[in-house]
Amino acid sequence: MFDVFDNPFAMVVAIVAIVAGARVWRTHLVTKARQHRSPDDDKLIKSMQGEIHALSERVRVLEKLVTDDDRQLASEIDRLRDIGSAGPRT
Repeated sequence: MFDVFDNPFAMVVAIVAIVAGARVWRTHLVTKARQHRSPDDDKLIKSMQGEIHALSERVRVLEKLVTDDDRQLASEIDRLRDIGSAGPRT
């Protein structure tokens, strides 16, 4: 049995067999996990995807603010102040 370690070809075959066995076992576990998913998992996944989308939008806005020209940002703030100071329209 220990002759396998002396023969390089046998070692390669043994390593390939171990890797193939590990992949088959991993595939089996992944398939088993997918079969046992509940409908609540799907709801959770959709909720998390919605949250990711909302966070992505926030990051886009923050990136725009960070990379925006200072003068444009200042003029936008001033414009918003002017709108706020005008008060409610009657």
